[in-house]
Amino acid sequence: MRSDDTHDPIVHELRRLQSLAPDDEWTTRVRTRSRTYLERSRARPTRTTSAARVAQRVVAPVVVGGLCVLYIAALVGTTLRLHGVFH
Repeated sequence: MRSDDTHDPIVHELRRLQSLAPDDEWTTRVRTRSRTYLERSRARPTRTTSAARVAQRVVAPVVVGGLCVLYIAALVGTTLRLHGVFH
C-alpha cells in the first residue's frame, strides 16, 4: 500500500467490509463431492483410458500430418501456377 492510498475513499470503504468466516458445512460437502469424483475417476475402466491414448498418440499426429501434406500440395500447386507451368 502506498502512502497516497490512505486518502482513497475506496480503500477506506474496503477497510469497513466485514470478513467472512468459512462455512464448515459447505466445506465438508465440497470435500465429499471432490473425493467421490476422484474415486469414480480412478475406478473407471482402463479401456476408456487406452482409447484416449490411441487417439492422442495415433489419430492426432495422422490428422496433423495429413493437413501438412495438403498445405504443401496447395503451396506447390500455387507455385507452379505462378510460374506458368499450369494454366
